Amino acid sequence: MKQMRKASLAIALAMIFTGLMAQSSKFGHINSSYVMSKMPEYAKAMKKLAALDSTYSIELEKLSVEINKKVDEYNKDTISPQVIKETKAEEIQGLQIRAQQFQQRIEQDLQQQQAVLFAPVRDKIVNAINAIAKENKLIYVFDVSSGNPLYVSEESLDLVPLIFERFGIPYDPSELMNIGM
Repeated sequence: MKQMRKASLAIALAMIFTGLMAQSSKFGHINSSYVMSKMPEYAKAMKKLAALDSTYSIELEKLSVEINKKVDEYNKDTISPQVIKETKAEEIQGLQIRAQQFQQRIEQDLQQQQAVLFAPVRDKIVNAINAIAKENKLIYVFDVSSGNPLYVSEESLDLVPLIFERFGIPYDPSELMNIGM
């Protein structure tokens, strides 16, 4: 009988403790993509990427013009012997391969540059999230930009306005409603 009372008491205490822990648990959420898009550093990084992309596009266009010119010359050439035509065809193929490889290197470089340029912005946001989470004694912060949550309680602390305040960025909550959060 005493064993039963002790077990019942232990279960009751565990339930009370669990209930208290659940009440003191605080969660937060943020749309980090939205925050990043509003950062001045993000706009600067995007301008640098756009300039680099433009430079690459110009070079790729030059290569494309060169290929088109060679193809036109090849198609108009009805006089040259077969060996010369085959050599020109191989040259065109080589240029096309070079253009494809150049395009792949461009894409890789743009991805690398994007990672390099956005890393300081991401780090700044993550540091701010960590600081705000500690200040508000949050146990979890969910990033709603990486997936649509099915439910976000009003008790979950929205870190977006706090981060904007910290960074001096004007906050318009109606913009978040337009992007689904």
